[in-house]
Amino acid sequence: MSSRNEKLLDPNETFSALCTTVGLDIRLRKAVSRLGHVRPTLVQSKALPLAITSGKDLLVRARTGSGKTLAYCLPVLHKILEKKGGDNVNEEEEGDDEGGNIRAVILVPTRELSTQVQKTLLSLTYYCRDDVKVAVLSSSSGGGKGSGKRGDVAAAQQEAMLRDRPDVIVSTPAGLLHHIRNGTLKKLKTSVESLVVDEADLILSFGYSNDVTEIMKSLPKIFQGYLMSATLSDELQSLKRVILHSPAVLKLEEEDELNANSSSKAALSQFYLTIPKKDKNIVLYVFLKLGLLKGKGLFFVNTTDGGYRLKLFLEQFHIRSAVLNAELPLRSRLNIIEQFNIGNFDYLIATDESTDVNSSKKDGDDDDEGGNKKSHNKKRKRGSKKDSEYGVSRGLDFRGVSFVVNVDFPPNSKSYTHRIGRTARGGASGVALSLVEAESEEQLEALQQVQESQPPLPSGSVGVGGGGPSNGDLRTATGDDEDMSEDEEGKQSDKSQFLAQPSPLEFDLNELEGFRYRVEDVSRAVTKVAVRETRAAELRAEILNSDRLSSHFEENPSDLQLLQHDRQATHVSKIQDHLKNVPKYMLPRGMQVAATRKRRRKKVRRNDSSRNNNSDPLQSYDAGGVTLDGVAGGVTLDGVASGADNNDYDPETADAEFFDDGSGDGGTPKEAKEKRIFMDTSDGTGKSASGRNAWKEKRNKGKFSRSSKKGRGKL
Repeated sequence: MSSRNEKLLDPNETFSALCTTVGLDIRLRKAVSRLGHVRPTLVQSKALPLAITSGKDLLVRARTGSGKTLAYCLPVLHKILEKKGGDNVNEEEEGDDEGGNIRAVILVPTRELSTQVQKTLLSLTYYCRDDVKVAVLSSSSGGGKGSGKRGDVAAAQQEAMLRDRPDVIVSTPAGLLHHIRNGTLKKLKTSVESLVVDEADLILSFGYSNDVTEIMKSLPKIFQGYLMSATLSDELQSLKRVILHSPAVLKLEEEDELNANSSSKAALSQFYLTIPKKDKNIVLYVFLKLGLLKGKGLFFVNTTDGGYRLKLFLEQFHIRSAVLNAELPLRSRLNIIEQFNIGNFDYLIATDESTDVNSSKKDGDDDDEGGNKKSHNKKRKRGSKKDSEYGVSRGLDFRGVSFVVNVDFPPNSKSYTHRIGRTARGGASGVALSLVEAESEEQLEALQQVQESQPPLPSGSVGVGGGGPSNGDLRTATGDDEDMSEDEEGKQSDKSQFLAQPSPLEFDLNELEGFRYRVEDVSRAVTKVAVRETRAAELRAEILNSDRLSSHFEENPSDLQLLQHDRQATHVSKIQDHLKNVPKYMLPRGMQVAATRKRRRKKVRRNDSSRNNNSDPLQSYDAGGVTLDGVAGGVTLDGVASGADNNDYDPETADAEFFDDGSGDGGTPKEAKEKRIFMDTSDGTGKSASGRNAWKEKRNKGKFSRSSKKGRGKL
């Protein structure tokens, strides 16, 4: 819990004290302690007493990562355990296969989020799994051709789960409504005691308002309701009147957090970069390769093709990533999310077409059209091949996301808020970077709407993540100071103290020109054919790995052989090894990564520093008792003595001169022959033919160093 920011936690409360105060079941207390929760968030510390002690309905408005899931799971489970503890005898009589035992219904917008909520419930019921059972329902069909058989199998599996008499159902509105219409949940009207609508604003944006209204007809009139949302709208207020009864409203305002923590830097740093559309790949390549964006990241695009184009582009530079889109089966999407969370790859490209692109271009369009337009959109999505219950921008738990990049700018402020909520969760720091196309007027208008919807930050707090604007960059003063009134000057000074979010990123695009040729050359390999074949290859891999189709392949081996052949014959763009690293000559000034100095291997000195000169034949010469008597006689050395005639040569004189050591003492030639021949040096050992002693003497090393000379001088 040390990594959490204090602004999300309640500094005056601990989980153990809070659980004791509200009287939470001891098994749930142990589970919370097992999960490592020490301090509750502000939402949890306010919601638990109201829900458990007072039994009130709750409308909670707080941003993602504030602990809303635990705030409603604990009261729901506590109520079930308390009820079962009081009437265990009647439990077997009331339970049947038509939903008579279901005590809580949790509605979520997407199938991925339903799986995540199920995991949270299972972790909280670690010590009472025999008493509380959880089931997950979803729509039996994801749309598209050939989905009828799959839908029948999914429906049969879910009906089998309902026969196990679960206490809690986690479902999408479409999935729950499907079973209600089929008659498998006839007795919900007499058994349900709690209803939770999680991410209510996203459920409405998915077009589930009519479904929720129809579900309410199958539920009892009196129950405890929970409405969780990150935003409040007029449509949400109408839903509140349908679900909740005299609710307690909890709001965790971003502005209050800003005022309370104005002296500290914001946990989420938001930036935008206005660039031409063709330069998006260059910016992404430089920011990733040069370490300007570090850690795990999410890249949001508006189309599936755009996601695969980005994936193929990053693969050319040996950057691993994965694409999460609605065309993949649910299990594959969950597996991709799990692989991302455990760190098998650091970059995830998410497409959220059903949430962002199909939503209205402007913020006000949702409220004008109402639920009819959204219902029509939902029906249109169901006829497509994509999963109508897919969604990734909100609710899912992506662990350790350090940054979010909006490669395609979202069309409205609501989509922007949903996307950037994937980072800086639980009080951790994060960076959100949005790429805005300079030639797109729609994106520039959407950027202005986003800046108006996001709370501003103090000018001194920008710069987290490496490069916010200076304090005076976004000042709005346009007139002369002399013409301003005192009131206008006061308002202008207040505005100048804050910066709109997201703020412009100070970055010189001219520094990227050195990378242009490399990036554009690689981008040419990412063609429509490559994208189409990559998507087809993923679908073939899903078919080959499908457990449901294994029996079909056993009966029809020719189909399996054709798929395997197509998989091997699929054209894959060649990845060049030299593109893995960035050459030093391409690095611009100010963006060079600090070079790591290699440590030199320390030379190991031998213990005996003195050289063994006796083994070097060039250091000494011993005549070995051999004389030149009898050899000199009759032997002439013509031309050896320069300028001397052959007749003047005297063997004895020549021998004496040859063996003369230059000391002036004559000595006999015989004594000189038995002497060792050394050159005149300071130590009397002679100069090495390899020049080692000369090198040491020139550089004052070894025995020629100053310390050695001082030692010899003292002696």
